[in-house]
Amino acid sequence: MTLITITRRLAMQSRRIIRQALSLSGRGPLPPVTFQTGPDGFRIRARTHDAAVEYHAPSDHPIEQISAPSEFLADVEARNEEPVTLEIDDGGRVTARWRDGSVPQMVQYDPVHRVDPAAFPSVPEELAANPPRLLRALHDACMTTDPVPVRYAINCIQLRGGSGRIAATDGRQLLVQDGFAFPWEEDVLLVRTKVFGCRDLVQVEPVQIGKTGDRVGMVVGPWRFFFDVNRDGRFPDVESQVPQHGAAVAGCQIPTNDAEFLLKNLPRLPGDDEYNLPVTLELNGRAVVRAKAEGQPKPTELTLADTPVFGEPIRVNTNRQYLARAVQLGFREIRLFSPKTPVLCRDDCRVYLWALLDPDSAVAPSEDAVRVESSESAAEVEVPRTKKHRRRLPMSESKPNENGRARSARRSRTSANGKAGHDDVTALIEQAEAVKVSLRDSLTKTSALISSLKQHRRRNRLVQNTLASLRQLKTINA
Repeated sequence: MTLITITRRLAMQSRRIIRQALSLSGRGPLPPVTFQTGPDGFRIRARTHDAAVEYHAPSDHPIEQISAPSEFLADVEARNEEPVTLEIDDGGRVTARWRDGSVPQMVQYDPVHRVDPAAFPSVPEELAANPPRLLRALHDACMTTDPVPVRYAINCIQLRGGSGRIAATDGRQLLVQDGFAFPWEEDVLLVRTKVFGCRDLVQVEPVQIGKTGDRVGMVVGPWRFFFDVNRDGRFPDVESQVPQHGAAVAGCQIPTNDAEFLLKNLPRLPGDDEYNLPVTLELNGRAVVRAKAEGQPKPTELTLADTPVFGEPIRVNTNRQYLARAVQLGFREIRLFSPKTPVLCRDDCRVYLWALLDPDSAVAPSEDAVRVESSESAAEVEVPRTKKHRRRLPMSESKPNENGRARSARRSRTSANGKAGHDDVTALIEQAEAVKVSLRDSLTKTSALISSLKQHRRRNRLVQNTLASLRQLKTINA
């Protein structure tokens, strides 16, 4: 009988890392997990058709291999170092045994497909060492992509071998990061993944990266990751979208205290239930962020009292999430070019750019505005809350039983002036964007519900196995 032992803490870490590394689409069950021992060490392996992950700890053990379903990791995981013993019988049935406190636990699993060790990817022969910040850079890039691309492969991040540059965009924001070493010459596209932001990955050691054929391999401490390259995707020309830094007409330098004030209070500004979450950023002697919800008589202003402003007076309308993200990423200088040109943030090795909203919808200053300054002690925004209405998708003005009169009239107006047709297309685009957001929210909620149901099922199974173990102990004592 084959025996392999791991700790409950390692099971917990492995489950989180494997799930985030292999759930590239965010849907579907995880593959079986294989545990191997041998003269070259202890390994935990899992893979899909386009990605693979491996844990490797050097040691010297007899050659053994056990494959178990992925739910095994969730069944046994804990924060302690309690050992878990895996056994496999001649029929391929796997039994896991451990103790939860003083109570023995046992769970049995049906046989799963045995993985051929020779079919698992190997670490590339040529690896380039990078500073630990590469993990953070890859995570920030992945969080800049669009999970549901339409035209370009903007669900991918671009690794540029010649320049050591990482680029990512979702069509509305762009993040470019320099200063890395990739041991290949061409540009490589990798599908977004959340694993680079996993807290279980050690970020104090150099991160090694390389490529073999159409697969990129990475070594992060004891973990190895393998991702297939997206060969068919087209990535947009992001370099041409970055305006010249010196062409800005205005800008500001946000100090740490104002940055913290802004991050704390941006979500509290009115209009947080509106599509695109608009706020107005105005630089006119002082840096002011302004918002006003529909139905409110006066706007609310956040004044960044310690933020120096330079250049011409300018007022822009922006999505507050992009402004907050620029600050969260650590950018402190914001440069503006015009009310319609994207905002630019830059530091020694990074560029962050995002598109602005319709300048005609920017909120103008008002004498009776609710003003909150960052220099005020424990400043927090308190604004009168209006009743939030359910978001409604833009609809046609046509009404039922009009026998097509409204539609015909609209066609006539379109013939007289092409602007109406443009407005109809704009409305359709806005409607499609709103549907996309709604579907994304539904997918997130469905995934959370499925996760809760699986957790409930695991708990029920553990209770049943615990009761079975207690009955066995009672029989032995009798």
